[in-house]
Amino acid sequence: MKKLHYILLITVAILVSNCDTNDDGFYNNVFVDVPNLVAMDAHSNVYTVGEKLYISADFSRYLNDGALLDIFQTTGATQFAFSYVIEKQINATEWEGVSVSDSQLDIVKGDAQNGSYVYGICEYNSIDSTYEYRVGFPLSATGTYRLSFGYNSDSYNSVELRSLSPATRLVLNINSLISGLNSGGYYTFTVN
Repeated sequence: MKKLHYILLITVAILVSNCDTNDDGFYNNVFVDVPNLVAMDAHSNVYTVGEKLYISADFSRYLNDGALLDIFQTTGATQFAFSYVIEKQINATEWEGVSVSDSQLDIVKGDAQNGSYVYGICEYNSIDSTYEYRVGFPLSATGTYRLSFGYNSDSYNSVELRSLSPATRLVLNINSLISGLNSGGYYTFTVN
């Protein structure tokens, strides 16, 4: 009987030691770093009520992160998603999220949904083999605002794009540095 207990204990120990705790391998996640795929359109940091803050992306299916990578062939994804949040300063230390209806977003390319943050979707253009996004967020009230790409991430100076891949394909996560953000990870602007 004692032998059975020892055999069972050894068997359980072997099984537990062989467990794979790497969820990325299980879910077929791959990570790459490619800078400057998403940007705020050029504008001074002072806007007028009624203007829109445009966020744009237009990147090739062929990316270079040290080696040429065909992200369309690798992932099978016709869309890449990312998120950002726009907040308005309500006093010296507090900010609140700004939300508009989806119909108020000026969707030029790609798609977007707005709630407590903007969920942006870059859509694949098969004519020029690029993923495209250009959406304007309406600025309807005066005040001090800030934009952050860190809503669904732990990064403060980059945006994280995730391929919306078919179930059997790799999921590509692209960390893309963004210029124009301050050391806290915000683009701060004023609306007059």
